[in-house]
Amino acid sequence: MNKGQWIFGAEFTAPAAATQITKITPTIAKIGLVYGYHYISQEASAAGKVGRLRMNINTVAVSVVTFDIAANQNPFVAEDALAALRGNGIDFFEVINVVAGVAATIHRCGLLYKEYDLSDLAYLAALQNLDLRKFPYRE
Repeated sequence: MNKGQWIFGAEFTAPAAATQITKITPTIAKIGLVYGYHYISQEASAAGKVGRLRMNINTVAVSVVTFDIAANQNPFVAEDALAALRGNGIDFFEVINVVAGVAATIHRCGLLYKEYDLSDLAYLAALQNLDLRKFPYRE
């Protein structure tokens, strides 16, 4: 199954804590799904260096997954979608770094992302047995 394409944010050097590394706003009247993430960093492995994939729904940040930040990590791709948002022009997906980056280290993150027309989502759910009730979105 085609899980979309990798969409990467800009590079950040030594980002401050809670810097938005990647942001994707689903197209209005479509459903955006995130299937994975790839956080690229020059950080050495250290306790407490984490990133967070969130959905911002009606100005409320909802954490989806928290992950370690370290150099040379492979991309993570889930079997089913990690999160889904209905495009309304306001709500969005984002990845932030929770702790400030070490001086001179570069950080970048991509999300494996795909959009569907609303009519396609029912077909997708039937194929993957997704429980659409677990995905928060507002009308």
